[in-house]
Amino acid sequence: MVCRWLLLGLAALGVAVAAIGNAAAQPSFGAEASRTIAAANALSARIRSYHSGPGRWTGATPPPPSYCVTMREGEAVMKELARLASRATLYRLPDLALALQTAGNRLSDELDEEEIINQAADIPYTVYPCPVPTSAYPARALVLPLVDQRMLTCRARANAAQTSFAARRTLVQQCLRG
Repeated sequence: MVCRWLLLGLAALGVAVAAIGNAAAQPSFGAEASRTIAAANALSARIRSYHSGPGRWTGATPPPPSYCVTMREGEAVMKELARLASRATLYRLPDLALALQTAGNRLSDELDEEEIINQAADIPYTVYPCPVPTSAYPARALVLPLVDQRMLTCRARANAAQTSFAARRTLVQQCLRG
């Protein structure tokens, strides 16, 4: 009987130590997650501006100077969002995990749309995601409205499926190609 009480006490102590460790890690984790969500939202808007709105890149000129840096940064932030969402799940912070997932969904949709536009316009790459910077790509102007219209349906399907980062990217890319 004493052995059972001793084991129960040790288990309770272990749970308490784990909770204290998680609580100590969470404040800095929350700040890191907030910064990453803000960066993802800013990148989403910047990438969206390449294929939507009045200043979009139609392909009549070479790619904008910031294009390659923005696309690479978007992929890096996507990886960070996935890592942080996993940690939020581990720390049992579902609201934060969902906020990270939502920011990741927006960013991945914009990255995927831009990638599909370039593929459909047969834009060659020197090193992905950087198109050859010395050329104009007039086919891009023809593809922009078609992919943009299709993206609405693909985004709705992906939202309805409520999938993870990787599965959503696969779903959206397949939908845009189909």
